[in-house]
Amino acid sequence: MRLSALKLPALLLASLAISACGSVSGLTRESSDAPQHIADYTRVEVADFDVHDEKPLDDPSKAAEHAEKVEKARKLFADKIAEQIRASNAFTEVSREPGTRPALRIGGSITRYDEGNIVARGLTGFAGQTHFDVKVDITDADSGRSLSTLSVDRNSWPLPVGASLSTLQTTEYFMNEASKKIAHELAAKKGAPATP
Repeated sequence: MRLSALKLPALLLASLAISACGSVSGLTRESSDAPQHIADYTRVEVADFDVHDEKPLDDPSKAAEHAEKVEKARKLFADKIAEQIRASNAFTEVSREPGTRPALRIGGSITRYDEGNIVARGLTGFAGQTHFDVKVDITDADSGRSLSTLSVDRNSWPLPVGASLSTLQTTEYFMNEASKKIAHELAAKKGAPATP
């Protein structure tokens, strides 16, 4: 009986650790003056993300290291989105390059990227937090007109000392979760059953 009572708080703590802080929003309502609706497209292009990360770094070597990480992240996130949209089978073609039109274009801007410090997070639970914030834009590839947007605002959950599950909350983990959500939202617009 006592063991069962102890398991519930442990499971709750684990679920909080895995879910982390922040959120990935749903798609905003489609623009009424858009040239087409998301459901009308059969082809998707996923572009590399822009970067508007304002993290101030005085040390030039740290700034260069951070810029290199963000450069990789803007491509990796786009790759993951394309992979998840393909897996949903909601669109006939998903590409990372421009191609035939009409096409739905997915891109956007990384506004905060911080891999944090896994060692510090594992030891303290609070220091070294991971952050991954992105504004995702869904546009018509021809006209560039916005159809919808989605916001990613994720950071690692502060946990007590020794709560090692917080070390799982990396920027790549957040990218994986966000890309699945984006694919799910687009599939729902197409009326297609998405892979959970």
